[in-house]
Amino acid sequence: MRKSRIAVTAAAVAAGLSLSACGGDDNATNAGNASSSSSSAPAEGQTGSAPDSAEQPEGESSGSGAPEKEAPEQGSAGQESAGTGTKPERCHTDDLTITASDATIGGDTTRTVAVKLLNKSDRACSIKGFAGVNLLSSEGAIPAARRDQKDDGTVLKSGEPTYFGIFYKANESGGSGVRIKGLVVTPPDEKKSVALTWPGEPSLPVTDSPDPSVEIGPMGSVGQGG
Repeated sequence: MRKSRIAVTAAAVAAGLSLSACGGDDNATNAGNASSSSSSAPAEGQTGSAPDSAEQPEGESSGSGAPEKEAPEQGSAGQESAGTGTKPERCHTDDLTITASDATIGGDTTRTVAVKLLNKSDRACSIKGFAGVNLLSSEGAIPAARRDQKDDGTVLKSGEPTYFGIFYKANESGGSGVRIKGLVVTPPDEKKSVALTWPGEPSLPVTDSPDPSVEIGPMGSVGQGG
């Protein structure tokens, strides 16, 4: 009887050990599968594509992807424009042949004398504005007033002329009036003057009017012959 109990007890212990071993294998297997699944899953927020910088073609910027434009070379256009179009020196008195002629058109109450300035030099010269004009009279010098006219200036080639006008009222009173003896012209911006014979009416009317009795226009204010 004692041997039988020992045999039954030994069999029960062996069966319990066998069941414990099977349970341990299942747990280990499940744990291994869980570990493998966890290690093979990508971290949250990561993607499988490569970073953008790794795909950036060599030689391109990381901004718009367009190649940078080279700075334009400084061409010769600006240098050429800076070296051309230089305005000629102004016309000096000694560069000019100055003459005066009657240019009155029949029927005009205002008389006109045209003053011609001819470039006699061998170079081009520029002229602009108003000449200085004085009529020499029996009453002294009569300065001419400037008319309200614009002058953009002109360049006279060698042998080329320009003209301006002297405008005045003739003496029709029947008296002697103010007798004109001569004409003095000074080109614009010059100090040297030229004395000329007066080609117009011999006298101007005597007047107390505040309006000027003699006026002049700028260069180019009259053409050849008036």
